[in-house]
Formats: sequence, structure tokens, C-alpha cells
Amino acid sequence: MTGPAERRARNTRRHQRLPGPQTPGMVSTITLLFGVWVAMSPFLWHEPGTEFWSAARWNEILIGSAVTVLGLARLTRPLRVLTATVAGVLAGGWLILSPLLFDYGFGPEATPATINDVLVGLTVLAVTALGHVDARAALTATDDAE
Repeated sequence: MTGPAERRARNTRRHQRLPGPQTPGMVSTITLLFGVWVAMSPFLWHEPGTEFWSAARWNEILIGSAVTVLGLARLTRPLRVLTATVAGVLAGGWLILSPLLFDYGFGPEATPATINDVLVGLTVLAVTALGHVDARAALTATDDAE
């Protein structure tokens, strides 16, 4: 059984800033690139019969911009492990669910946008998990060295 001091130390480590980029910047770079891709994707294909500035298109531009900002933030300064993980999971999860929430449809016109959002969402979730595991391992190694 752990005491209050050990729990407090564990919680402090969970919110500790990590020095340098995690997994040599790979997580941050992938997040940044996929964010730019999602933000630009509404301009690459237009679904026939829909208004160009529909809610789905705004969603892709806004969530792509948010993922881009997350990637830039992770590249330019160390983020708190929990903060970066939560932001990445929320963004990836939203991308996976957004085709259903915004009713992209299942016709051939909607297929590129649906596949794009789901695959990018899964990728963001995967690299976020990879970054989290790597960061936790780095924190554990730092704790063991002390």
C-alpha cells in the first residue's frame, strides 16, 4: 500500500515536463503533418450536391488546425505528458467519430472524406499512445536513476 507522499510524488511525475522531444520528435512531426493534411483536405475534394462551407468542412478545417497546433506545441516546447496525451486522444477520437456525427453519408462522394478522417484519427491516436508510452518510460528511467 502506498502512502500519501508516494501518491503525491507519482502525481507530480505524471504532470512533469519532459526535457526535449519525445521519441526524437517523431510523434510531434507526424501529428503536425496530419493536422495540416486534415485542415487542407476539404479543399482537395468537393462532395457533389453539398454546400462547400458545410459543417463537415468547417469541422475538418478546425480540427485539422487544432491537431496542427498540438504538433507545433509538442515540437517547440516540452509539453506535460498528460496534457499532450489527452489533447491527442481527444483530437484523434473526434476525427474518428466526426463522419458519423456530421452525417457524411455512405455514398461514393463521401467515401474519401470518411476514410480520410477515420485513418487520420487512428494515426493520431496511435502516435499519441506511442508518445505517451515513450514519455512514461523516460520518466521511469529518470526516477530509477535518482
